[in-house]
Amino acid sequence: MKQLPGSTGALRSGPGTRIEGRELEGYELFGGQVRAVEDPAQRPVFRNITLHGCTVRDCILEGALLEDVLIDGMTAPEDDHMRVFGCVYRRVVLRGHFANITLLPTLGVWAVASGLKALYQRANGEQWVELICDGDWALDISGLNGSLDFRSAVPARLVRRDPETQIVMTAEQAARADWRSVPGLQRSLLGVHINLLQGSGYRDTILIADKSAPDRARQVAMLRQLQRMGAAQPD
Repeated sequence: MKQLPGSTGALRSGPGTRIEGRELEGYELFGGQVRAVEDPAQRPVFRNITLHGCTVRDCILEGALLEDVLIDGMTAPEDDHMRVFGCVYRRVVLRGHFANITLLPTLGVWAVASGLKALYQRANGEQWVELICDGDWALDISGLNGSLDFRSAVPARLVRRDPETQIVMTAEQAARADWRSVPGLQRSLLGVHINLLQGSGYRDTILIADKSAPDRARQVAMLRQLQRMGAAQPD
């Protein structure tokens, strides 16, 4: 695994940071700190970036804008998951094998007292409305393999997905108890994501079956049963 030389491998961001036009293959991204800034209009921007088969370790990514980005496979250590906090996306493709990567909807708990968490939630919501009005899209996860932990606040209508292994559940459907009747669902990662949706205040989420898992067929069967019983959106 290659390592980035010098300061490039330990990125520090500030208001107005722009990283554009990079393509990396087979690198380890280590120690990067991309933090939310006080004004979301000055958030760090990553544009026209392509990453192939990279690993990430001891990095933080908060409150950034990712635009025209392709990530073709990314993994983090099992004991050091990569968490992406409160970012917004515009034409970002995630494909290939992902492991130990979590997309979270908001900034961390540290941002509550300062008011930044609420500020970014409003700003991010405005970004989603803009994408919808433009007829654009935020994320393409249709070619994703592995276990991406998808807790993002991106509205499902802005996500391009694989209808066989990635389905939409609304908050209203999650609030009903009928999904709990699907054998094994409550104890699975899919069940965890449904419970998270119930208390999130968001309109919907995407339930993802891990295409690379030994029990892929079982996970997909759960998704089909949810759709048949009206506990998830049909395709």
